[in-house]
Amino acid sequence: MIATDKSPGWGTCDTFRNVMQRYFGKIEKFEDLSELLHFAREVQTEQGVIRQSYHFSPIFEEPNSMRTIVYSHGYNREWLKRYDESEFRLSDPIPGRTLAHGAMLTWAEAMEAGENTPANLRYFAELRKEGLVHGFGIPLFGPRGRNSYASYDFGRPPSEVKDSVLGTIRSVAQAAHQRICVLIDNTRAAPELSDREKEVLGWIARGKSMGVIATILELSPETVKTYSKRTYEKLGVSDRVGATVKALKLGLIKI
Repeated sequence: MIATDKSPGWGTCDTFRNVMQRYFGKIEKFEDLSELLHFAREVQTEQGVIRQSYHFSPIFEEPNSMRTIVYSHGYNREWLKRYDESEFRLSDPIPGRTLAHGAMLTWAEAMEAGENTPANLRYFAELRKEGLVHGFGIPLFGPRGRNSYASYDFGRPPSEVKDSVLGTIRSVAQAAHQRICVLIDNTRAAPELSDREKEVLGWIARGKSMGVIATILELSPETVKTYSKRTYEKLGVSDRVGATVKALKLGLIKI
C-alpha cells in the first residue's frame, strides 16, 4: 500500500522526507519503462489524482508535437482520440507555455500566459466543454535537454489540495522522468526486429488497437498479439507505451 496524505504523521517534515526517500529508492531500481510509469501513476492516483498525462517528447521537439508520446490515465477515450489528431493537438499551447514558465502552472493560468490564436481559443472551449478546468501542469527536466511535461487533475482547484500532496506529485513525477531518461540512454543497441514486427510496432505507436492492426495488415488478432508480445520482449518492456518510447529512441520507428 502506498502512503497517502492521510497516513499518520504525514504532516511532519521527517515523515514526508522518509516517504519521499522510499519512493525515490524504488524509482531508482526500476529497469522496465512500463513498470516505472505504472508505479508513478499508482502513487499519484492514491494521492487523489483523477486524471494525469505524461508527454515524452523527442529532444528539441515541442511537448504537443505529433512525435510526442502521451501516457495518460483517467481521460475520456473520445478526448484521447481527438488529441491524437494533429490539428487538435497542435492547438494546445498549455504544455509549451508550462515548460517556458519553468514551474507549475494551472491550466487556467497557462491559458492567459500568452497571446492566443483562434485555434487556441477553440481548444480552450473544448477543454471547458469536457469539464477539464481544474488541472495543472509541471515541467520535467532531464539530462541533455530531454525535458517533458506532465499534467494532473484532482477534480478541484489545486489551491484546495494540501501542499504535501502537491509536493509528492511533483517530486515523484520529476524523479520518474529522470529515471526514464537514464533507462533510455543506457540502451546500448537496437534489437533485431523482423519487418512484420516493425510494422506491428509502428501501428502500435500510432495508438491502433490489436483488432485494427489485424485488419490493416490482414492478419488474425492472435497473430498480431504474438508479434507484439515478441516485440515487447525484445525491447524489454511490458506495454505499448514503453515499447513506443524505447522504439523512438532507438530509431526503430518514426511517427
